[in-house]
Amino acid sequence: MPDETQEQYKKQNYDWLKGYQFVKGQSGNPGGRPKGKSLKTFAREFLESLPDDEKIDYLAKMPEDLVWRMAEGNPQTNAELNVQGSLIVEISETIAKKNNLNGSTQSTE
Repeated sequence: MPDETQEQYKKQNYDWLKGYQFVKGQSGNPGGRPKGKSLKTFAREFLESLPDDEKIDYLAKMPEDLVWRMAEGNPQTNAELNVQGSLIVEISETIAKKNNLNGSTQSTE
């Protein structure tokens, strides 16, 4: 495509989006966050106001993993594993001799 044709193509297909684009210097959220307490703040203040024995009873009724995440924070999980095929483990000759392993392969599947 010649340069002029590419420019015309871009203008024809993207001009309708101009009205939906952000305007430089203008906030995308002019009203801001609504006033008042967030649920997180409300829950924190509620738990802080309870006596220790009531806190223990309250937390004892919750799942352990949830209590752990409340105390330590939610662990970050970045791992995306997609393993296909078989696992290959190499063992040194010394360890193989020690454990009476021969050179044959064993499947754990």
